[in-house]
Amino acid sequence: MRLISKLAGANVIVVAAAIVLEREKILAGDWGEMVAIAIALSAACFASLALIKLALRPVDQLVLLSDQISAGDLDARLATSPYADEQLTALGVTLNSLLDTLALERKHIQALGAEVIYAQDAECARVSRELHDSVAQTLAAARFQLTAATTHCKDADIRNRLAAISGMVGTVLEEVRNVSYSLHPRVAEDLGLESALQALAAQVHERSGVKVKVESRIVGGSVPRPVVVSLFRVAQESLRNIERHARARNATVTVFADPGSFGVEVSDDGCGFDTDMIQRRNGMSGLASIRDRVTLAGGMMKIDSGADRGTRIIAEMKTSHP
Repeated sequence: MRLISKLAGANVIVVAAAIVLEREKILAGDWGEMVAIAIALSAACFASLALIKLALRPVDQLVLLSDQISAGDLDARLATSPYADEQLTALGVTLNSLLDTLALERKHIQALGAEVIYAQDAECARVSRELHDSVAQTLAAARFQLTAATTHCKDADIRNRLAAISGMVGTVLEEVRNVSYSLHPRVAEDLGLESALQALAAQVHERSGVKVKVESRIVGGSVPRPVVVSLFRVAQESLRNIERHARARNATVTVFADPGSFGVEVSDDGCGFDTDMIQRRNGMSGLASIRDRVTLAGGMMKIDSGADRGTRIIAEMKTSHP
């Protein structure tokens, strides 16, 4: 039962007690004085309830604030009231101060997380360039020399061995290029996000037959390089999940911009899945990893899916980080 209801019940009991104490006058028929007393007591009760309601308003606001924070609104704060009890007002001020401190700490942690993500991307980009521009080029040159030696070799046995070695070097070369691409998608930085997504869409269609449409709602300006990589990763993992699990025929990748942020949305017409299972199924671990990455970098990622209604994934990255 709400506190205000309890207080109202207490006031009703007070009025009833007053009537009982004056029962002799009621029995004697002295209704005028009794009516006056009843009116005065009722007015006093209503006045006290109104004042108590004003004084206890911060309690209702505390309940509302707790619900807002539980729902994820971490910017909610308790409003002050000039009629509130001093102790409740002091409690509200203290709570707001704690929430402000937690908000600052959260922003600091997000900033550090973003720095970690972007530093990791920079290191992966460096290793990827080293593999592509040094190791892969050396392997390509070695394979070229082996091919030339095979052509000019007259001994059939040696020629066959050289050809086999050349084939193995070619396999290793392809693996190095795949590792380089998986470490850092250079195409996203070299061609830009939209062009990289177009190339990714073509690869998905060639592999699985899923038709992927790429749309851009960014007018003017360019997406910052660190954000490009993160959004491309989201689209890449989302399309990989569509290929493996969605049984979809069509998918759409949309790049968009909001004030202070850029985002990507991936939707499909597949079978959908239970989003609560994303942490428990190995097949969905890629999406969980991408969501953790986006969150750590200070962005947000939403996954909306259900049985037989497809899947919609939205990731939005802030642009306040370098």
